[in-house]
Amino acid sequence: MSWLKDALVDIAVTVMIVLAAALDLTWARWMVLIYTPFMLIAKVLFFLGGHSISKMKQKVVAVPAWFYHVLYAVNVTVAAGYAFAGAGAAPQHWWMIAGGWALIWILSIATDVRMRPVTAR
Repeated sequence: MSWLKDALVDIAVTVMIVLAAALDLTWARWMVLIYTPFMLIAKVLFFLGGHSISKMKQKVVAVPAWFYHVLYAVNVTVAAGYAFAGAGAAPQHWWMIAGGWALIWILSIATDVRMRPVTAR
């Protein structure tokens, strides 16, 4: 469980999304609206940068992939659920947040697939 400290930022973002949705905190929603595009851009650049993926293969990632999938699923579910409910201020922002985290999740899966070693047939 020592890998939890490596995932601290991701855990904090998920907590922020849940708090922003549950308590309808405007400042928290804006923090999520600012962070989500930066994370999406980082995932796109990492996915497109083939040389960085080959370098990443050399490093051992301490955080299990399933943990990130759980966090991303929570992010998408909370944001989409809040947008669908239409409660609170600016439900269109929650659709953008849900869509952004869905894309982040898809790019993470695609990157994981690209990082797996090719087996001989």
